[in-house]
Amino acid sequence: MKSKELPLKGKHVLITRGGDQGDKFCMDVASMGGIPHMVPLIDFRAHHDQNAAIFIKNMNQYEWIIFTSKNGVHYFFQQINGKANEHIFHKGNIQFAVVGEKTREALSRYRLPSRFMPNVYTAEDFAREFFNQGLTGKKVLIPKGNLASNIIAESFRTRGFTADEWIVYETYYPTKETDKLLHFLEDDLLDVAAFTSPSTFNHFIKIVGQHHLEPHAKKLLFAAIGTVTKRTIEQAGYSTHICPKNFTIDDMFHEICIFFQQASLGKE
Repeated sequence: MKSKELPLKGKHVLITRGGDQGDKFCMDVASMGGIPHMVPLIDFRAHHDQNAAIFIKNMNQYEWIIFTSKNGVHYFFQQINGKANEHIFHKGNIQFAVVGEKTREALSRYRLPSRFMPNVYTAEDFAREFFNQGLTGKKVLIPKGNLASNIIAESFRTRGFTADEWIVYETYYPTKETDKLLHFLEDDLLDVAAFTSPSTFNHFIKIVGQHHLEPHAKKLLFAAIGTVTKRTIEQAGYSTHICPKNFTIDDMFHEICIFFQQASLGKE
């Protein structure tokens, strides 16, 4: 097989997401000749909101339930765990909206359809497209993570509607693999670092700053899953070299391949 068929041949890729998505990303990188290094810079756990019982009790009062991530879907159903009358979800009284494909897939595992998904997977685009389509909701519930923005909720509130935000999970930094990341940076082993959220980059740059590794970090190519992550990287004084049009890990991986493929062709 010719090297041009393996665009990542010999390239060391930092993968900052763990779990199934991180494992798949690693396999994809390896399949294209790259050397994946998975150092999870983000993890999730259930959050117990003091208003949870109220949200569950009043579930049938909501016209829409809006999910901003697949974790929101997972932890929402974990939290209700049969406490809400799940049959109300299948009677059509409540409609569901999602921010992106992966969230829609997560919802479909509960045999529930999404009535709305924006063309661009950001909170800003969700809010604009939702109302541009003539959709409305006088009372909506938004199960979300503790770091998620309130852009969608505010877009409903400014129109005089009620938007309740239920924190069903929290994001935290798993510190157990910090030493591995320090080794990679100190030895300039990595070619590209792929960030799947602003939080993964924020945790990365915190480690860089604490250990005075900025000169090493500046040597890296940075890949961002979407425009919000890209903005976070650039606000910290770094350049974003790769950012897909569709904000998914799969699309980011494909863009990384295209980037190195084009770089290789430029050298020929």
